[in-house]
Amino acid sequence: MKYFVLFLIAFPFIKLSAQKYIPFDCDDFNFNIESSANTSIRFINQSDYFSSLKDTVILPQKPLIKENEKLYTEFQKKFPNKISTHCIKAKTFSKGEISEISYCSQRQKIFLITKEKNFYIFKLNAFEVDDFLLFNEDNETIYFTENYPLILDEGKIIFDVGHSYPGKQIINYYQFEDKKVKYASIDLPFDYRITKYNIVKYSNYKVITELTRHQLKETSPNYFEKDKDVFCKKFMIIN
Repeated sequence: MKYFVLFLIAFPFIKLSAQKYIPFDCDDFNFNIESSANTSIRFINQSDYFSSLKDTVILPQKPLIKENEKLYTEFQKKFPNKISTHCIKAKTFSKGEISEISYCSQRQKIFLITKEKNFYIFKLNAFEVDDFLLFNEDNETIYFTENYPLILDEGKIIFDVGHSYPGKQIINYYQFEDKKVKYASIDLPFDYRITKYNIVKYSNYKVITELTRHQLKETSPNYFEKDKDVFCKKFMIIN
């Protein structure tokens, strides 16, 4: 099921010059969303954006990304052979479905970083893959994020905000309710970057973001770069 509400407010900032530009429209904002939750996406003005920041949640500090050997030993005693350096043999969650996988690859390296709430957080490094594996000890299921996960509300909600291969920006989340898992996966337009984001809470958790798209200018024949002085800015809230 897909639900989204879209109110578009664009903020173009343009500095005139004689340089050659690739035309672009600040109102052009196409995104993809896949969701099993009632997901609302809307654009707000700059004043409402800054007003919303008063409800910002203090996020957990991101740990140093390195192997925690002591925790890994503990994990193997509790869940032997579920996840090892080159192998995965466990249930995984993807797009609302849970399936069993069992495979090994010498081309990938998996190591355990830390544990937050009921999730063991692993780092997965492989060719063109730089993901995190979240092993839920309650249901022994793996959930994937592409950025370091933001685990809030005692493990009931997980946000995944930032970069995604091959260069796009994403805002994803998992929401755990009893034994059910709701999720949303939002792919932002390729030309837009998440300049800033915050998690806020009033009635429920929301992601508010500042998004920026720069104009492309020709700096030499058939070669274009982003112009830092010509850009569109949008403010978006997702819940």
